Amino acid sequence: MQSLIQVVNKLQDVFAVVGEQQIADLPQIVVVGTQSSGKSSVLESLVGKSFLPRGTGIVTRAPLVIQMIRYTEEIKQNMLNSNYSENITEWVEFLHKPNLFYFDFDLVRNEIECRTNELAGNNKGITNKQIVLKIHTNRYDLTFVDLPGITKVAVGDQPDDIDEQIQKLIISYVKQSNSIILAVVTANTDPSTSESLQIAKKLDPDGIRTVAVVTKLDLIDEGTLQDTKDLLCGLRIPVKLGIIGVVNRSQKDIVENKSMDATLKSETEFLKTNYPDIYKKHGSKALAHTLQLILITHIKKVYPKLKIELEEMKHKLGKKLLALQTPDNKVSFLIELLKDISKSYEDTVNGNQDDVSVDDIIGGASVARIIQQKYLKTINAIDPLQNLTNENIAKILLNTSGTNQSTFVNEKALQKILYRQLNNLIEPSLDCVELVRSEMLNILNFIDVRLLDKLRRYPQLNEDVRNVFEKLLDENVNNIKEFIASYIESYQECLDTANPDFILEIIKSNNTIQEEILAAANINNYTDDCDSISDGNWKDMSQPKKIEINRIQMLNQLLTGLNSNDESLESSEQVKLHRDLSQCYFEYIRKIVRDFVPKRIKHKMINSFLKVLDKRLNEKIFQTYLIEKKIDEVFLEDESFHNDRKDLDTKLDAVNKALKNMIDIQYF
Repeated sequence: MQSLIQVVNKLQDVFAVVGEQQIADLPQIVVVGTQSSGKSSVLESLVGKSFLPRGTGIVTRAPLVIQMIRYTEEIKQNMLNSNYSENITEWVEFLHKPNLFYFDFDLVRNEIECRTNELAGNNKGITNKQIVLKIHTNRYDLTFVDLPGITKVAVGDQPDDIDEQIQKLIISYVKQSNSIILAVVTANTDPSTSESLQIAKKLDPDGIRTVAVVTKLDLIDEGTLQDTKDLLCGLRIPVKLGIIGVVNRSQKDIVENKSMDATLKSETEFLKTNYPDIYKKHGSKALAHTLQLILITHIKKVYPKLKIELEEMKHKLGKKLLALQTPDNKVSFLIELLKDISKSYEDTVNGNQDDVSVDDIIGGASVARIIQQKYLKTINAIDPLQNLTNENIAKILLNTSGTNQSTFVNEKALQKILYRQLNNLIEPSLDCVELVRSEMLNILNFIDVRLLDKLRRYPQLNEDVRNVFEKLLDENVNNIKEFIASYIESYQECLDTANPDFILEIIKSNNTIQEEILAAANINNYTDDCDSISDGNWKDMSQPKKIEINRIQMLNQLLTGLNSNDESLESSEQVKLHRDLSQCYFEYIRKIVRDFVPKRIKHKMINSFLKVLDKRLNEKIFQTYLIEKKIDEVFLEDESFHNDRKDLDTKLDAVNKALKNMIDIQYF
């Protein structure tokens, strides 16, 4: 029966082949340390071989998954029979080169370097793609992920943000709840400033997933031995899984090719001499034993949750894959899809969609916002006397009087002025139509996401559906624009100053305007009787009410030309009169327009569009496809969806294999 660690190795292999090592939160040991922290020496001591690339700068530029697999005598005998050598004690294979075995660890180093350059390029950049290395050994089962060393400064042709890239890659592994953090820290530096410990503390604040390795014990001063002992005993680093000190191979040892066995022997002698009471708990052998126990315990602990996560992932992937299957009956599929699009669009406009967005204002609400925040705000901000000076008014009065001088309201002048000013209402109204048209096209992007996915899957169908929406909107837009422009022009051409609503607008205007209009007519005295009101009723009225009724009567006389006052008006009084009348009449028409335009848009643009949308989609797409025999043609998929389906197939297969492999864990 295989060990727990070997079962997890299989899971790593499965997801590494898929190219999605983060697809599942696997129980694994991730090694974190700065450059030159002795990280490589620690790993080589665990393996018992020198095999990692060395040099200046960033050497590890891809996650290196090192799987130590303890072979059985049967497996070893098969290897011996295949290779005719009795001296084999270890051999290596790479996941990217199956059935190719390496017995020379110098060649292993070369292959790591070559594969790194293939994945990360030759410019010293990094990659998140894994290199999986299997070391068959007679030592023990153990797996760890070696990550790029932490650096702060880019050197040579490294990217300027290399430090950020490395941090991001390390965090992507360390943040996973099932990862054990192996934080490498040197003995001759302050633990509080250690980059690896800072990352571990940030992602594992309670230290429950962290084990610390203190390297370079032989490089500290003799006077600091007690401080180092305190460090090794856990008095300075708050981690729960243990602190283990090791002695690294020196550069001299590497140059002289000192054997691993000799290195381990020297390490034991050093620890026994300097830390006699705790030496058995430290060193490379103690580290390997501790990591084995930690990893096996951790695998048992996280197994139930991991299995549940994989089952959920299988369900999600299966659901996504089902949605990408080619429809059995394309005709029925198309009919149903077009109806669903029309229904979903209408629901989105009317606020009846199932999934209400909490992030964006969409659908009918977005149209209402355009009208409220853009159109009404714009039209209300228009100055009734925009670009109209007293001098302009005076010249219009003179030019429309001809050889005669007007002594009262100049109807022709007033019409010219108002035609000019009311023209300012047309452009914002037509702009509002265009804005609503654009938003109605945009609403199509917010219908049911499942329908949008289906449309994107078939580029020709997607294009044709959007063309139907666009053309149908264009038909309505042109008619609406013409009608709105004509509607406002009718008020420009046909003044009705005797309209009671206009009189009421003057009454509602400020007192200054009222006084100026009355003064212009030289009406200063108010009578106490009214032909249309009986004496009894008149006497019972309050004085303000009497004044209001008299003003209405006089304004009616003024604006219908029935005033009996024949005195000539000064030019300045005429200007004030026509200016004030223009302002009041503009306000009167503006209220009508700002009430009419939104209603017209809603009635003839939105509601009419929704009424015929389903029919138009059926006519222009479904029936056209049938007549032209294009059903099969339009169901040609976008290549990306073919790739998505292939990717989902691969991932689902990987998850199924992972779940099958996990069955072995149940027996431990």
